[in-house]
Amino acid sequence: MGEGELIVWQGMKLARVEPKGFAIYFFAIPWTAFALFWTAMAAVGTSAMQNGDTGLLGWAFPLFGTPFILIGLGMLAMPFVPMFQRGRILFAVTDKRVLQLSLGRDLTVNSVPSSRIGDIVRRESADGTGSVELSLSVAITDFGGRPSKNMNVGRVADVRGAYSAIFRLSEKD
Repeated sequence: MGEGELIVWQGMKLARVEPKGFAIYFFAIPWTAFALFWTAMAAVGTSAMQNGDTGLLGWAFPLFGTPFILIGLGMLAMPFVPMFQRGRILFAVTDKRVLQLSLGRDLTVNSVPSSRIGDIVRRESADGTGSVELSLSVAITDFGGRPSKNMNVGRVADVRGAYSAIFRLSEKD
């Protein structure tokens, strides 16, 4: 925080499992099932070889499926990631910028000055929680125009407070 900078709004990311996060299951379930099937068939096939001494080949085929199983399990766990992020992501709006602080192995600070805030989109649920998506302008990189990036103030309890604080901040420039 800069000297004299005041926090206008702050909120923690809510630890909620979103129903739309389960859309990945349409791909994750068949992927994982096939990986398990392939690994099991490879293990059965190599163990049923006539000579009994399969050597390295007997381990290689079943072990080849292990990374695919792990990827499938990772996809199945994706909707539950917000539960593990509980208390680790803080959003703040100051009188000069929007901040996202993420605490993982390292502290990551994403800071967006008010001059870069473009379009603001609020998504609000019936219970008052929601998210605010900011379209950020960046410098012109070529003749193709101005590419844009987004910053998402993730699911927070007071989404209207976040939206109004960001909106007031964007009007300053």
